[in-house]
Amino acid sequence: MTPSSIQTTIEQSMKDLGLREERWDTIVLFSSEGLPMASAGRSSALDQERLLEFAFSLLQTTALLEDESSSREIIIRTSGGTRIVFRFFSAWNEDLILAAVISGRKGYRLALNRLVRAIRDLG
Repeated sequence: MTPSSIQTTIEQSMKDLGLREERWDTIVLFSSEGLPMASAGRSSALDQERLLEFAFSLLQTTALLEDESSSREIIIRTSGGTRIVFRFFSAWNEDLILAAVISGRKGYRLALNRLVRAIRDLG
């Protein structure tokens, strides 16, 4: 698979698993170097640059949370009820970061877990 087809496949999964069911407003996959690899949706709350700033500021915190599992998650709740979810996981021999902006009350974890599995399966 070419990098552009991998990106297209991930973005389609992001749309299928989250946007259509309104699980998240926007979601971005970042490499460990901070490069956006795939994204879907648009949020008025946060842009990609701001999500990346948050994600990198939380990297040290995730090191403290390491256990036997291969993924870690940090959730920030804003005063307006928006949740910003950061999922730190490994795939393709690289550390990756999924950042999702979630408004409303719909659950997102099952969809996010499926997305992580789909990303891992591409490797």
